[in-house]
Amino acid sequence: MNKFLKENFVLLCILAAAAIFRFVLIDSLPGGLFPDEAANGLDVNSILSGDLKPFYERGNGREALFFYIISVMVAYFGRGPWQHHAVSASFGFFAVLATYFLTKRLFGKNVAYLTAFFMSVSSFAVTISRTAFRANLVPLFTTLTILFIVKTWQETDPKKRYWPAALAGISFALGFYTYISYRMMIPLLIAFKLVLIIAYRDRIKEILREYWKPKLIAAAAFLVTIFPLAHYFWTHPGSFVGRAGHVSIFSRDLNDGDVLGTLWRVFKLTILGFFTDGDINWRHNVSGFPFLSPVLSIFFAVSLVVFTVTGLKFLKDAWQKKLEIKTFSMALIAAWFWAMLVPEVTTAEGIPHGLRLIGVMPAMFIMAAWSVNWVWEKLRNYTGPHSRTVIAMLFLSFIFIYNFALYFGVAANSPEYYYAFRSDLTVVSGYLNKYGNQSNTFLSLDKFSVQTVDYLTTETGNPYTLVNPADTWQLKLQSGDQVVFTMSTLFDRIRFRQYHPDAKIISQVKNRFGQVIMEVYQEP
Repeated sequence: MNKFLKENFVLLCILAAAAIFRFVLIDSLPGGLFPDEAANGLDVNSILSGDLKPFYERGNGREALFFYIISVMVAYFGRGPWQHHAVSASFGFFAVLATYFLTKRLFGKNVAYLTAFFMSVSSFAVTISRTAFRANLVPLFTTLTILFIVKTWQETDPKKRYWPAALAGISFALGFYTYISYRMMIPLLIAFKLVLIIAYRDRIKEILREYWKPKLIAAAAFLVTIFPLAHYFWTHPGSFVGRAGHVSIFSRDLNDGDVLGTLWRVFKLTILGFFTDGDINWRHNVSGFPFLSPVLSIFFAVSLVVFTVTGLKFLKDAWQKKLEIKTFSMALIAAWFWAMLVPEVTTAEGIPHGLRLIGVMPAMFIMAAWSVNWVWEKLRNYTGPHSRTVIAMLFLSFIFIYNFALYFGVAANSPEYYYAFRSDLTVVSGYLNKYGNQSNTFLSLDKFSVQTVDYLTTETGNPYTLVNPADTWQLKLQSGDQVVFTMSTLFDRIRFRQYHPDAKIISQVKNRFGQVIMEVYQEP
């Protein structure tokens, strides 16, 4: 055990940071369940009731792997925001670990340490990791797929190629059960396969003889794993595209008849998101802050150019049949980044959109870490070991403190962050679970937001009657009837009070910022 701790001390420290950033205060930060997150919970209800599917149609269609894992959590710990967020945070944690192992294979231990550290503490990665969206599975399964493919390719013992080949097939297939942006793995892997065929065109028969068994194992594992989802899409072809068509740059409602102009605008805003103005949605990012810290973004920018140019060199080298491992590794990361950028730049809603960009995350941190390590190595020629240590500590401390302050300082102390997750609806649901009754309790709330209340009051049978907020004033109340207003419908209580002057306020709840998040009125 002491030997293990000594050999893995740095990695364990990084994983500890990843765990702290993802799980500390998970029961209260964020403190609510946004309706889209709660919609996942409604599908969890279906799973727990025996309605088992690989894909659920709610909300323009959702791949189901995430829901099955949440259902296990709910079965043991009940329904609530933290149960969902803890599952999501777990995937963010394991994505850090998987990215470390892949980076170590491609670029060595030092780059792997830096990559894992940057990803562990990134406010962008942490914010999304603590948001219960199925997209959080994408970084993990893209990384695992590439990791197992690379491991199969690098393994010199033929028999030891079998298990990573099987895992590559399984992880590749499971990725399609996560989020639509994962589908960019198809052109990415096909493109690399074609380039390698060109590069080794004189040795194709030899390579096939050497690798046919791992390939067959990977294909079999893939087909078995993908079959339920493939069969579903075959029988429900309209579900395959889902919401993507509604937000596409090709939609005339969004491009105003100028597809190329829209594409350029989206691309420009997306790239700027890494350096200046990031996603303003609190569920995807610390609102408005760039996806990378100011210092780290410089290293990322340099690497993005270097890796992209190297990718072009990779194509040239492949044609000339003289591939190098270093060139291959850098081209792979560049292709991974640009491929996973496609789901973002081909949509025209909410740009930059951190959730659609989630697939670039591992490649982004790998590139930034590569440049940092390159500068670190160059410093050997200009500074002594003590000076380098001081520089390293200052640099890493800045990255840590900057990101910690963004999430646990700015986000955690912003009322907008809590409202973005509709924490008021958790309070409302708690009240309804305790005091609600379908016969005399009316909830003033819109049909989208009520998904959260529907889910969190599942076990008490949804003890309320839903009322359109704008029509709440028209209620014909009897003695003892109560009307519940949420933070989003407090405005509608003004007219309600005008038409029900005798109704008494029996409960008012404020959040820690002093904002009213629930009011309950009762007819005397």
